[in-house]
Amino acid sequence: MSAGDDSSSDATEPPATDETGPVEPTTSSESLVLTYAAPFLGVLLIASGLPLAITGGYVVVQDGIGLCGTPSITADPVAEGETPPETVETLPAAALSPAERTALEEAIDSPLQEANVDGEMANREALLEGAIVEYEGERYYVQITSQNSCLEVAPLLFPIGGIAILVGIAGVLTPPIYRKMAGFEERMRGERTE
Repeated sequence: MSAGDDSSSDATEPPATDETGPVEPTTSSESLVLTYAAPFLGVLLIASGLPLAITGGYVVVQDGIGLCGTPSITADPVAEGETPPETVETLPAAALSPAERTALEEAIDSPLQEANVDGEMANREALLEGAIVEYEGERYYVQITSQNSCLEVAPLLFPIGGIAILVGIAGVLTPPIYRKMAGFEERMRGERTE
């Protein structure tokens, strides 16, 4: 090698290519940011965006597909001669709203003795505590087992979560994209010098 060749190459710079292909031609600080910080922040954005998008999307569709707003009740028959505690309220079937009566009939016929109340609940407080309902000569212990209340959060969480996921994916893909672009730039420089 001649002295002119030694002066043109810097010993501290990595070679533009090696046996596996182009090498990233960046300084060490850029390399650390692009190699570690960008993907780490991308993963954090994806991890925070997923629950936001899922929760926001659920809020938007929950009422439309009937996932909330319909409490379920159980109707357990009370055995003959069994006396419920005095604190348990007794309701005649006539005091039930039409939706409560329909749910009571469905619960009595159901093998699980459970049904959903689709409509207005006039006796919600009594049924939350549990009440004895007299229906067609029989007594049933009726209680709300699940209120199925609707989740209330801002629907804006869905687009915010979606954007966080997309930005996070871009952060995770930054190092390989940057390496390809840097390798392409090195090849272009090499073609210009030749």
